[in-house]
Amino acid sequence: MHPKYIIAGDPRTGEGYFRMGMVINHKDLIVGYEKVWGGGWWARNDETKTITLYGRSIDFGPADFRHLKLIDREWKDYTFIFTPIQDLPGNVLDLSDVKWV
Repeated sequence: MHPKYIIAGDPRTGEGYFRMGMVINHKDLIVGYEKVWGGGWWARNDETKTITLYGRSIDFGPADFRHLKLIDREWKDYTFIFTPIQDLPGNVLDLSDVKWV
């Protein structure tokens, strides 16, 4: 099992939900018939309250964060950082338009 995430949701609205988990393949995170706007790998640090997103999904390609509109409120106190390559400095994601559900 590996720490992977996807951005998936309804293609009619274009609103993607952030879904992460310990899975074998990115496609194992899909619920029903969702559109997937990419994904990658994640690392969570509970001490610093950060979730670092990195890499790309082999199944769906790199994450398209323009569709990231819904995140589980469990992660509201965390800062999300994206870097293309793990262990390199990244950029904080702007989540000002995200709904915490």
